[in-house]
Amino acid sequence: MRYLSLLAAALSFNTFASTTPDAPHIYIQGQAQVTTVADNVKLSVGIVEIHKDLMLAKQKADTTMAKAIKLAKQASVLDKDINAGQISIHRENQYNRETNKQEFVGFRVSRSLSLTLKEVDKYPLLLQNLVSGGINEINNTQFISSRYDELQQKAQKMAIQDAKSAAKEFASDYDVEIKGLYSASLKPIETSSQPYMRAKMASMADAESGSFVPDAYHAGELVISASSYAIYLIDNK
Repeated sequence: MRYLSLLAAALSFNTFASTTPDAPHIYIQGQAQVTTVADNVKLSVGIVEIHKDLMLAKQKADTTMAKAIKLAKQASVLDKDINAGQISIHRENQYNRETNKQEFVGFRVSRSLSLTLKEVDKYPLLLQNLVSGGINEINNTQFISSRYDELQQKAQKMAIQDAKSAAKEFASDYDVEIKGLYSASLKPIETSSQPYMRAKMASMADAESGSFVPDAYHAGELVISASSYAIYLIDNK
């Protein structure tokens, strides 16, 4: 994220300054959030086959995985957004209470598939088709925004502006004058005092976000939050 890198460089003077100045000052926290709607789905599924014949177990797992990859492509998932390279094989044993021994059940072959679906409305049908096609593990589903980095930048800028506004608000309420910025950070500054912040957080809705996911898999809103911390030197008016 170029903006954050430049900001960190611009605020590098903070490293060489004391955490808090000896002079009168205020510690400010700015907050902001941007709400948007998911337009991508990250999905992780898997297939597990157990059989005493290792080659048969692997063949079944491979066949199911090939079918799952085909279904993903039919749902417009791009090759670069499909990862199906992981496989694990180990012996499965089960304790027999009658014989008090571990007995060999079979070879457990596991394969995993992770993908990113960029047409969210196709998610319910794709999931159903994967299960119908033999997938027997749903490991993780994450609704995300393809514009997350861009919106995080926007929220960070808003948080910085909110910190500036909070400083002006404080100065007005307490009849003091802002002399200048002493230090700033994207993380809490090490000090024993709590930062002053405005009662209402700066927020905005992403105008470019798409529609909600329909039916039983309603994704809802995603909230992207950011904070900014600053110490300002002050003086009585």
